[in-house]
Parts: sequence; C-alpha cells; structure tokens
Amino acid sequence: MIKKYFYVLLFMSYCKLSVAQNIPQFTQYVFNQFYINPAAAGSSNRTQIQATVRSQYTGYLADFDQGGNNLSSVFSADLPFAKAKGGLGIYFSNNNFTNIQSKSEFQVAYSYHKRINSNILGVGISVGANNLKLQGENYRPRDEEDPLIPNTTINSFSPNINIGIYLFNPSYQLGLSVKNLLEPGYKINDAEGVFKDKRSFYLTGKYDFGITYTLDISPTFILKSDLQNFSTEIGAIATYNQQYWAGVNYRWQDAASVLIGGNFMKNTVKLGYAIDIINFGILAKSNTSHEVFLRYSFGAPKIGRKSIIKTPRYSI
Repeated sequence: MIKKYFYVLLFMSYCKLSVAQNIPQFTQYVFNQFYINPAAAGSSNRTQIQATVRSQYTGYLADFDQGGNNLSSVFSADLPFAKAKGGLGIYFSNNNFTNIQSKSEFQVAYSYHKRINSNILGVGISVGANNLKLQGENYRPRDEEDPLIPNTTINSFSPNINIGIYLFNPSYQLGLSVKNLLEPGYKINDAEGVFKDKRSFYLTGKYDFGITYTLDISPTFILKSDLQNFSTEIGAIATYNQQYWAGVNYRWQDAASVLIGGNFMKNTVKLGYAIDIINFGILAKSNTSHEVFLRYSFGAPKIGRKSIIKTPRYSI
C-alpha cells in the first residue's frame, strides 16, 4: 500500500513539475552535442554511433521495500552529408522511473552548415514523436473515480520538434537549442492534452586551451531552463595527447562530478565514465549517480559514382 501510494505522488509530481524530469540529463553532455542540439548533426565531419546510459541516484529507496532510482539512456547516430550541405542524424532516448512511468523520444534531424571564415554555423531541426508510458496498475489514487489516474498501463504518443543553432571550429563550440518546441501533450484515459512537456531551452559551450604541446584544458558549461526552472552546470576537462581525459563538473544545487575516459583503437572508439557525488538534498536522494558513454567513429560515407580516371595506356 505504501509503495503504490508513493507512486501516485510521483506521478502527480511528474505532471506538474520541472524540466529535469521530462528530459534526461547527462553529465557527459559535451560528448554528444547532437542529442542536445540538432544543429550539431554532422559537425565532427565523421560518422558517429554513440550511446550513453545513466543510473540517476543509484540505489535510492522509494519506500522501505524497493529502489526507486531512474535509468536514462540515449542512442544516436549522425554524419556529414555534403550533397545536402550539412549533416543528418537520428536518436532514441528513454527516461525510466522504476515501476512508475517512462518517457521515450525518437527524432530524425537535419542541419544546414554555413562556413563563416574559420567557423561553421549550423542551423538544425529534428522531427519525431514522444511517448509517455504510465504503469497505472501500480498507482493507488485517493479518488478511485479520478479520470486522470489510469488503472492499467497506457501509452500516449505526441509529435514533437526540436530546433537549434550551433557555432563551431576546432577550438570552441557554442550552441543554443529548444526542445519540445510544440509542447507535446498526452492523452490520459479520455482526457487529452491535460499533461504537457514544457518547452525547454539549452545553451552550451566549450573552449579548448592549448596549455602545452600535449595538454589541453577545456572549460565547459550548460544552462537549461523551461523559463520557470533553471539548471546550471560548469566544468573543465583536461586532455592528454588528444588521447586520455579527466575532468570535473558541478551541477548547481545537485552534485559534483568526476569524468574520465579515453580514445582507443586508433581513435575510432571513445569510452567515458562519470560519477556524480550528491551534495544537495541528500535526504531525498542516494549518494551517487553513474554514467557510461561509448562512441564508435568512422569516415563519412561517399555517395555517388566513382569518378573515371583516364590513362594513356587504354586510350584510343
């Protein structure tokens, strides 16, 4: 009984509260700008397939019997597409609260790239759909007749659009994007559009300082807001010989983080790990969150017929 009643409270909180519950957050955001901003699709000039999995507040006890932390993941692929003068991309994300609800998102993106001196400006858009899954059989409402509280598992889909701009060159990246542009709404039982995802704004940045021939220091930041709630993160990553890195990050009123990782297999594989050490609201959270990032990169595809090479040996 305690468990089911607790789930109802979490469900109602989800319907009313902040952006952080609607969109998964990742400490290693700097390694997957495309998920945050569709304008970053193809910006690396390589084909990239990557995944990030995050256990938020690992081991958090929702009640006396069972853990209640959430698991977030994103799987994406993007590549440059010269014939379209930009880049293409696709991703799937999921934010799952154990035995309560999950939110998934599927997006297909295009980014137009324009060279400005030594910089490239990307303007991007992604279109797709969100799905809200509610496990109503685990809820225990006060009012059994409440039409907004499901009593079975339901899935509700809603179309969605993300947009963004992204300025980048080998030394720095700066992006501004909007997720949930349409503020997608969901049908709960017979009530349609009662619960919506808030439109959310992201501002990200990174700058690479060459300290020595083999050492780079890169300050990073991300600002997130739905114009009612704000989240700020700042950090720095030290990279040795363009091969291995270690860094720190601080999320305001939440956690301090440590990041480590490296490039392997002739720089085709990038692997990273981050641990968040919670320092705010510790009575309502567990002590740590854990996150793993993996990317595989290879050359951009060559589209079109191969050019004919003429040689005098076979000339007529």
